[in-house]
Amino acid sequence: MPMKLFKCDETIPEREKHIYIKEKGEDTTQFLPSAHVETIPGSLSERGCSYCGAKLVIGGVLKDTIQLIHGPVGCAYDTWHTKRYPSDNGNFQLKYVWSSDMKEQHVVFGGEKLLKKAMLEAFAEFPDIKRMMVYTTCSTALIGDDIKPVVKEVEKELGDVDIFTVECPGFAGVSQSKGHHVFNMGWMTDKVGTYEPEITSPYTINVIGDYNIQGDTFVMEKYMEKMGIQIIAHFTGNGTYDSLRGMHRAQLNVTNCARSAGYIANELKKKYGIPRIDVDTWGFDYAKEGLRKIGAFFGIEDRAEAVIAEEVAKYESKLEWYKERLTGKKVCIWTGGPRLWHWTKALEDDLGMHVVAMSSKFGHQEDFEKVIARGEEGTIYIDDGNELEFFEVLEMVKPDLVLTGPRVGALVKKLHLPYVNGHGYHNGPYMGFEGAVNMARDMYNAIYSPLMKLANLDIRDGQKLPSTNGNGNGKATKELSEQVVSLVQQQVKEATSEVKQLVKEVAPQVQKPAKEVAPQVQPQAKEVAPQVQPQAKEVAPQIQAQAKEVAPQVQVQAKEVAPQVQPQAKEVAPQVQPQAKEVAPQVQPQAKEAAPQVQVQAKEIASYIQERAAEVTKLIQERCLWQFHSRAWDREENINGVLNMAAQILTGEKVVLETLIERGFYADAKILSADLEIRFAWLNSMENSQKKAVLEAVKAMLIDIVITKSKNGELHYSLY
Repeated sequence: MPMKLFKCDETIPEREKHIYIKEKGEDTTQFLPSAHVETIPGSLSERGCSYCGAKLVIGGVLKDTIQLIHGPVGCAYDTWHTKRYPSDNGNFQLKYVWSSDMKEQHVVFGGEKLLKKAMLEAFAEFPDIKRMMVYTTCSTALIGDDIKPVVKEVEKELGDVDIFTVECPGFAGVSQSKGHHVFNMGWMTDKVGTYEPEITSPYTINVIGDYNIQGDTFVMEKYMEKMGIQIIAHFTGNGTYDSLRGMHRAQLNVTNCARSAGYIANELKKKYGIPRIDVDTWGFDYAKEGLRKIGAFFGIEDRAEAVIAEEVAKYESKLEWYKERLTGKKVCIWTGGPRLWHWTKALEDDLGMHVVAMSSKFGHQEDFEKVIARGEEGTIYIDDGNELEFFEVLEMVKPDLVLTGPRVGALVKKLHLPYVNGHGYHNGPYMGFEGAVNMARDMYNAIYSPLMKLANLDIRDGQKLPSTNGNGNGKATKELSEQVVSLVQQQVKEATSEVKQLVKEVAPQVQKPAKEVAPQVQPQAKEVAPQVQPQAKEVAPQIQAQAKEVAPQVQVQAKEVAPQVQPQAKEVAPQVQPQAKEVAPQVQPQAKEAAPQVQVQAKEIASYIQERAAEVTKLIQERCLWQFHSRAWDREENINGVLNMAAQILTGEKVVLETLIERGFYADAKILSADLEIRFAWLNSMENSQKKAVLEAVKAMLIDIVITKSKNGELHYSLY
C-alpha cells in the first residue's frame, strides 16, 4: 500500500495516514498525506507553536521594530534570533529582545499594567524607534489580558508611535502555520494602506515570503536593482514596518514562501487587484525562470536576460564542477514546508541528485500536492516526522546527506551521516545563482568531509585494548593515547592525500575555459533530438491525407443525387417518396463505407491530442506553481488564465493586456510557452487548431487533478 505504517508506529496506527510512498502512475487525487492536523498522542512532534510562527518567522525579522512579547521571559528568549535574519542597519533585530516578563503574581492578578509599563520603557530606551509589535503568549491569553486597549493608550500618550498587535498564543493552532496566518491577515486588515511609499521606478513589486536567511534578500535586491525595479516592501527580510504598510502600491507580488506568506498575497490580489507570481528562487535553472517571469510582466525581458547572462558567466562552471561530484547522491529533505517543493527539482535537475525522503513540520496538504507532483517514484513523504520514524527511514533509503534543522541534524550526526542546515544554512546565502553554488559547495563539503570518515571509524576494531591506569574512571594510559593519536594522524594523512590527489585530477578541468568544457559535459543535442522526439511531421501528413481522401467520397453523392430529388414540388410531390426509396440504396452504401473511416481518424486524432496533453500536464505539474494556490477558485482562475494566454502566444494571436492580473497570466504563460516549444518538437509541426485542442485538454486534466478530484480538504474553505 502507498500509505505506509512504519514498524515504530505499530502502537499508533493513525500515523499511517501521514506517510506516503509514491508509486508509478499515482497522483495526488489517489493518495495525499494528512497534514496540518492535531498531533497524534504518543508521537513526539517537531512542530513549533503558533506564537513562534508569528514572531520568530515573520514579525521578528523586521529591522526597525521593537518586538515586545507579553508573557514569561522564556517565550522571548526562545524566539530571540542569533544569525538567521541579518539586516543592513547593524542587525538591530538580532541584538535585542523585549519582554513584559510575566511572573506568577501577574498570572493571578492580571498583566495589563505590566504590559503598559514595559511598552513605555521600551520606547524610552530606544527613542529613535517609533514602531512596535506586541505579541500575546499562552499565559496572557489564558488569563484574558486584553492588549488592544493598552496599545491604544500608549499610542495616544506618546503620539508619534505606531503599534501592531498579534494575538496568536502558542496553543492557537496545530503548528506555527497558524501564526503565519494570523499575522498575514491581521496586517492586511489593520495596516496595509495606511502609509504611502515614495515611488522611484515605473516598475514596482513586493517580495513576499523571503526572510533574508544569511543574506538571501540581498541577492534578490541586487537582481532587481540591475533590472530597474523598485521593491516597495520585503515581507519581511530586511524589511521595515512602514514599507509593509505601503504594500498596496506595488504592481506585482513576487511570492517565494507560499506557506508563510501566501495568505497576504491572496488578499492583496482580492482587495487591490495586484497579481501574484510564485517563483522558485532556489536553484540555478529556477533563478533564470523567476527573473524571466518578472521581466515578462513588466516588458523588460532584455534586462532580465542581461542579469541572467552576467550571473551564468560567473557561476555556471562552478556549479558544473559540483554537479560532477554530486550526481547520483541521495538526499533527504526534512524541513518546515516550502523547501521541500522548492529544492526537490532544483537538486535533481541542476545537480543530478536524488531526493529519496521528505518530511514537513508544518506543511499543509497544499505543500504535499506540490512536492509529490515534483518528486520521483519511490520517494517517502512524511507529515510531522518523529525521531523513531527518521531512524527507520534512514535505514530504508541510506542517504548520503540530510538537509534538516539543527535538532534533527544532531541526531543524524550521531549516525555518522552528514547534514546541512536547511533552516539557517551552513554558509549562505542559498538564493539565486551564487546561492545555488553555495548550497552545492556545502553539500559537497559535508558528503566528502574526511571528518565524517573518521567519525565512522571505531579505533578498537582489530586493536588490542590496553589497560586503564586503575583510577576507576576509565581514563586511558599513555600507551592508549599514543595509539589513538597515531591512528587519527594516519587517517588524516590518508584523507589529506586523497584530497590532494583529487585536486590534482580536477584542477585542469576546472580551469579550462567554459567553451572547452561544455562539449565534454553536455549531450549533443543534434544527435539526441531525433531519438527522443516523436516524429510529428510523419504523423500530421497521414492524418491530413486521410481527411482529404474521405471528404470527396462523402460529398460526391450529394452532387449526383440533388438533381433527382429536387424537381418542382408541385409536379413530383406524389413521386418523392418512391424516388427516395430508389435513391436510398445508392446513397447508403457510400455513407456506410465512409463513416468508419471518419470515425477511425477522429479517434486517432483525439488519442494523439490526449497523449500530447498528458505530456504537457506532467511538465506543468512538476515545474509550475500557479496551479497550486490555496483555494479552488484561485486555482481555476490561474489555470484558465495562464493556459488561455499560452494558447494565444503559441498560435501567434495578438495578446491584449488591459489589467495587472492579465499581465500576471501573461508572464507565467510566456515562460510556459517557451518551455513547451523547447521540450516538445511535435508542437512546432502542429496546426493552430491542434495546439489549442492540446491546451484545452491540459486545462481539463489539471482542473481534474488539482480541483475536482483533489483530496486537499482546505480548497473550499471560505476564509484565508
